[in-house]
Amino acid sequence: MNYEIFQWINGWSGHFSYLDRGMIFITNSVPYAAIVIMLFLWFVGNRDKRAEKQYIAIYAVFSCLLGLSVNAILHLVYYHPRPFVVHHVHQLIPHSADSSFVSDHAVLVFSMAWTMLLRNDSWKYPVLIWAVIVGISRVFVGVHYPVDVIGGALISYGGSIVIIQSSKKLEPVVQVVFIVYHGLTKHIPFLDKYSHKDLSQER
Repeated sequence: MNYEIFQWINGWSGHFSYLDRGMIFITNSVPYAAIVIMLFLWFVGNRDKRAEKQYIAIYAVFSCLLGLSVNAILHLVYYHPRPFVVHHVHQLIPHSADSSFVSDHAVLVFSMAWTMLLRNDSWKYPVLIWAVIVGISRVFVGVHYPVDVIGGALISYGGSIVIIQSSKKLEPVVQVVFIVYHGLTKHIPFLDKYSHKDLSQER
């Protein structure tokens, strides 16, 4: 079933140049898009919701780091060859032949999506749709199986729940982030307008 679904999705590649270019752009732009979303959360929220938005950004980073750590351990103890190693596929981007399971890209994007969903952020659904499209793009370009993406989504979901449920325990670490940010405002004054002042507020 895993390979059959892979064949169906990957089978669309190589037929429509605009679709190929779009999927390549989506899959290659993930780190940059993730940074843009984090900056959006940090800087764009209005003053009343700024603290909540900034907490979401921090929790998303924590969730991503936890998910990627779990994935790194999985890669050390379990190797599953990528599709292009064992099958003839339409591979649209170069990639090393390391373990396919699970997808780092899926962990990254779904960590952000699940965190925003769990915190009920107003942009939760657009980010979730983006995460799903990124997952599809990894299969489309021939570097991951569907199960790799699903596994990444599940790991990041578990990681996001752990982070959100541990929010009180993580509060001292979060406060350090805010203190460092406030320190930056002394050197870059315009950043101060994006601060929230109550550093003792617990989430």
